[in-house]
Amino acid sequence: MNRPLEHAAAFAIALFFVPLKANVAGVSVYLADLIGIASLGFMGVALVRGRLMPSTLQGASFILVFVLYILINGLLTSVPAKLVVIEMIQWLSVAAFLGMLHQAGLLASPRFLSLVALYTFAGALYTAGWHLMQPQFSDFKHLGNTKYFFGFTCALIYLLRDHLRFSHLLLAAALVMLWMSGERKALLGIGLMITCDQLLCREMLHQRSRQTAVALGVFSVAGVALVLVSVWYLFGLSAILDHFEFTRFDILFADQQMARWDSELWRKLLLANGFSLFLEHPIFGVGPKMLPQYIAPYFQNQELVVYTHNFALDVAVEYGLVGLAILFGGFFLGMHRLFRQRMTNPVAFLLSVYIIALVLFVAVNSTIMLMLVLPFFINTRAAVSPEPIPDTGNAPAAKQRIKTSVSVKPLPHSKRG
Repeated sequence: MNRPLEHAAAFAIALFFVPLKANVAGVSVYLADLIGIASLGFMGVALVRGRLMPSTLQGASFILVFVLYILINGLLTSVPAKLVVIEMIQWLSVAAFLGMLHQAGLLASPRFLSLVALYTFAGALYTAGWHLMQPQFSDFKHLGNTKYFFGFTCALIYLLRDHLRFSHLLLAAALVMLWMSGERKALLGIGLMITCDQLLCREMLHQRSRQTAVALGVFSVAGVALVLVSVWYLFGLSAILDHFEFTRFDILFADQQMARWDSELWRKLLLANGFSLFLEHPIFGVGPKMLPQYIAPYFQNQELVVYTHNFALDVAVEYGLVGLAILFGGFFLGMHRLFRQRMTNPVAFLLSVYIIALVLFVAVNSTIMLMLVLPFFINTRAAVSPEPIPDTGNAPAAKQRIKTSVSVKPLPHSKRG
């Protein structure tokens, strides 16, 4: 495989985490968006020539359906055509970029994904270093989307640790940076990913081991559910919301000037007001790119008017329950397919677990779109251990059959028990 091409592609993925802009014809555009738009052109040529692989279309299928719904929703809600086209291009460009990497066979290469992990690790290291040199900042959240470097890097290094030199040192450093960043949603995603790896993606050599894993999973889910139900029964929903200062009274009389500098209060206001807006337009939403315009009357301080900082709520407000069902329904259907392939394609499945834990607590942007769609284009297949072949007296033939069945180098997940 062409090494300069691998480096260029890995660097392009890292650019999706960097808020660098270029001025094109008087319009300020992120470099990552330019890469995505260029990818649309390449994929258009491949489509015209009939060279699109079926797996590429399968990976992007739910995004294509969602983009079609964006067009229909824009017509139903009378949204300006410019906003509809921008939203469609944003989703299509991300899918086209990943589709182009998939077509080139890069996302089937553990070596390339390991290279991506190194580039994102370098980005995380730079981001952490920059923040440590700014004593006025108490966390690592002042460089926009670069904060997503930390969790994504940890996930990749963990999944590809047997393909990286000094992976344990890299993973330890990445975990330290993630902990210092205070990205709780990324920590949750990493924890869920490692748990699923241990319980679902390991071959259990003994029936007792399988039973133990299943029992642990069932008791863990049941225990969490029991705790939540007990807390709700003992204290009531109103008391719980009041404890977290999330009641209607708290939102109505919140200090919006203070919220400009208090991120927790700001997020509570966005979530509460966004949910109220969703209840006003529950079926088809307010339309593509229209959330800021509709949520603005909820705020006295217009500096607070942004998206709700919750991917699912943003989609629900703009596209309603129909759009939410199309996007996340498609994601979970694809995730179910990856779950069935988890023993042969564990990287894709585990990365989807990390992403779904992350996207429920972040805003919609091209970085999150990239991570949301990425698992469905990864096909780093591992060979399943061959079944024993009975001795038929033809030893050379049996050896040849065994050699053929394990010709693909297995990933570490398929051979660890």
